[in-house]
Amino acid sequence: MNQLIQKLKNNDWTGTAFLLPAAIILSLFVVYPIIWAFLVSFRDIRPMEMRGIGLFTMPGEFVWLQQYIDVFNNSLFIKSLFNTAYFGIIYIPITLISAALLAVLLNQKMNGVNFFRTVLFIPYIISVVSASLIFMFLFNGDRGMINAVLMQFNISGPNWLADSLLAMPVIAIMSAWKKIGYFMLIYLAGLQNIPNSLYEAAKIDGANAFQRFWFVTWPMLGRITLVVSVLLMIDTLNVFQEVFVMTGGGPADSTTTVPFLIYNEGFQYFRIGSASAMSYILFVVVIVITLLQKRSVDKKLG
Repeated sequence: MNQLIQKLKNNDWTGTAFLLPAAIILSLFVVYPIIWAFLVSFRDIRPMEMRGIGLFTMPGEFVWLQQYIDVFNNSLFIKSLFNTAYFGIIYIPITLISAALLAVLLNQKMNGVNFFRTVLFIPYIISVVSASLIFMFLFNGDRGMINAVLMQFNISGPNWLADSLLAMPVIAIMSAWKKIGYFMLIYLAGLQNIPNSLYEAAKIDGANAFQRFWFVTWPMLGRITLVVSVLLMIDTLNVFQEVFVMTGGGPADSTTTVPFLIYNEGFQYFRIGSASAMSYILFVVVIVITLLQKRSVDKKLG
């Protein structure tokens, strides 16, 4: 005991003192809300009971797993899962493939490469709201630039964002356009770590440009691809601002994603318990998909 006390006295607490404010803020605004939301997901809190919510008070009736059961019986939640998956099916392949190909192209020694890297990265620093407004103008059914171009070929363009089949692809394309530059830089960092000796050996063996990419570049980017695919999956499961600005979940709930539904449940209808249950279901889905992706890539890379 005396040795422990002496060790504590001799310990330099400077680092701890610097970390303590950040740790307190993190605990108060991140850790505590996570725990609080988990506990709320087991309670039925009605709108008129919202005033009773405090830092350490939790009104409402304890209903065990009823909130989770109700969520899975909610047809709109099931539809939002399919909508989110539909967004991901379009968004992830477009972004991943485009980012990888652009990274390979801009990894070459040629004039103006830094200019093109900068231009492709600019959309990433634009706010989601601004990017959404740009695409709302481009795909406007009456005065949009896309329909104006189609009219030059005597093609009557659809009302993109008011069409239940076309609205989600437009949102996915906008999201891909915004993020391609960011993921391109991640791939560029990975490409610059590939030893030139591998390419030289492939050339000696008679491999052409495509074979060098397929058998050397792509396998060496396996870990990078895992990181990118996980980040893209997280983007997919967090898509909210684009939907909120461009369609508001419509038409006919065709673009209502899980995060947008959680927002409506919590902040429009004040069903806090239901929103918390949906949030934790989404969290579990993210963890499971991430682990499956990691396992798949590890198996391929041996």
